[in-house]
Amino acid sequence: MKGHVPTPPELADEMVAELFAEHPPADGDRILFPGTGKGPFVAAVERYCEENDYPFPEGAAVDLDPGLLAEAREQNGDTAVEFREEDFLAADCDYGQFDYVVGNPPYVPIEGLSEEEKTRYKHEFRTAEQRFDLYMLFFERSLDLLADGGRLVFITPEKFEYTHTTEELRRLMTQYHVERIEHVPEDSFAGHVTYPTITTIHDRDGEETRVVRRDGTVDTVELPRDGSSWASTVRAGDTDAYDYDTGVTLGDVTKRISCGLATGRDSLYVQSEEEVPEQLVEEGWTYQTTSGKQLSVNDGPDSGDVVICPYDGHGNLVAEDELGAFGDWAELHREELESRSCVEKGKVWYSWHENPPMADIYGVEKILAKDVCDPPEFYAERDGNVIPRHSVYYIIPENPDDLDALLEYLNSPKARAWLEANAQKAHNDYYRMQSKLLKKLPVPEEIGETKQTTLV
Repeated sequence: MKGHVPTPPELADEMVAELFAEHPPADGDRILFPGTGKGPFVAAVERYCEENDYPFPEGAAVDLDPGLLAEAREQNGDTAVEFREEDFLAADCDYGQFDYVVGNPPYVPIEGLSEEEKTRYKHEFRTAEQRFDLYMLFFERSLDLLADGGRLVFITPEKFEYTHTTEELRRLMTQYHVERIEHVPEDSFAGHVTYPTITTIHDRDGEETRVVRRDGTVDTVELPRDGSSWASTVRAGDTDAYDYDTGVTLGDVTKRISCGLATGRDSLYVQSEEEVPEQLVEEGWTYQTTSGKQLSVNDGPDSGDVVICPYDGHGNLVAEDELGAFGDWAELHREELESRSCVEKGKVWYSWHENPPMADIYGVEKILAKDVCDPPEFYAERDGNVIPRHSVYYIIPENPDDLDALLEYLNSPKARAWLEANAQKAHNDYYRMQSKLLKKLPVPEEIGETKQTTLV
């Protein structure tokens, strides 16, 4: 099965205990193990039932991988479970209804699917929208198979709580009672960082959701039912600080919010000011630059590094017969430059991975932020001479006079709380800044009024 990640026995035991909490299995109950892999949940149910003297529910364990299913059958063959080698997402599979569903569905992003699979899933599943992941479809199919009063416990990445792609999945989930959401430690799966979340869904009426966070705090919340992000509801913090709407967003008061340049080979194109060949500087082929790491280490954009740039002031690649000192330098590294993936895809051998919008970012005051951070922090670049690299986001105000007010606000507890509540997570629980996130950040109305005045 694509995307199979083995579930540790102790985690499977925890989930099974949650599955049966206050709802122990009885004679005649049925249980489903979708994407069963080697059967860790079958084994966990058997342990639970033996220890508590409950009958083992009848049911089905389904997987498309014959090797994994053979191991599951060998290890758990004495149970009342039927092991079925088939595609759980196939439309023609007949399973009936189940009182319990438990599992760790496969995590397979859309890039891991064939064109035939993408087409079929988009036709058959309401949650197969945009850049969907296979685990979303497992949620949908499993909820559809849940009997009246049934319970489902899945462990998946937490991203379904807040991404735009999972809007329809959130809307589907809240048609049931999302009883509990537990954010378990990020290292729960050895060798994988997925920010795993155990979700318990009960097919009954109910509005309140118990949230258990990684820092140990526990809350009872009511989730939005319209498909909007759950981040600000599920995560800890002062809701008054981030749950507000001024009617003006950062996107409304800025000319541009973008990720910095990508050279495709920073190890060549980025050098310290002391080591870069003097002739490149004299002929104007270098610009000051900074990375995200340097931005925080130096508490600002002054990194001491330059980027060697083959583009003119309008962002156009300079012709090869006009390269001068840059051409001489590039020829020394031609073999390595030609080995880059962007060149293999048709880019000119000395070009960057992406054409830089030089006219927009050079000579312009801007605000800079690391793309991955904890906490979100913003820095002023007042000279306009620094070209940020791909680990930095830059923000250019519509009105340059707003820069100081925006900078102060972006570093305020109010803005930080909103960003932390709505940002996706990266490794080690860091926050990931993205253009679409930053553009949605509410800003004080007076900044919007400044913009409106300048446009009259």
